[in-house]
Amino acid sequence: MRAGSPPRLMLVTGLGLGLVTSAVFPARAAHEEGRMPRAKTVVFAPLFDAATRFKVREQVELRFRARDAVTGVPVRAADLAISLRHGESGRSIPMRARQVKPGVFALSFKPHDPGQYWIAAEVQGAATQPQGAIRLGVVGVAEGLVEVAPEEDPDVRQHKGKIASRVR
Repeated sequence: MRAGSPPRLMLVTGLGLGLVTSAVFPARAAHEEGRMPRAKTVVFAPLFDAATRFKVREQVELRFRARDAVTGVPVRAADLAISLRHGESGRSIPMRARQVKPGVFALSFKPHDPGQYWIAAEVQGAATQPQGAIRLGVVGVAEGLVEVAPEEDPDVRQHKGKIASRVR
């Protein structure tokens, strides 16, 4: 490859949000002699228990870390885009995360309805890992319906009680 040629672009998918481009400069590509150049990869990890069940209309602050997977260098706030989705086929809503310290970000989350939510991150010029969004569960009342854990559901407990009495 000639020294004066333009950089090649390598396309990498990231969290199903679209394509992320990563520039690979010819000088570096030529130096690696036939090896595929490494695209930048960022690790996006929650700093909270992702199994926590949140309550409807209760505001919480969710913190997460975003760092380069190889070097550990923190992601800059300007390079980070966060989106929130409610339900599997819901639309993604851009969210604003504030930087708490280098590589650590906080996001205010106040769900209006129960169900599953997903937080996804996209970092400019990088693929993100894990290859899926962070899933959040929300319980509460929605237009007269209540979503509760099975062990707390009176109908499930009653059904289990009937089965136990038949076994005796």
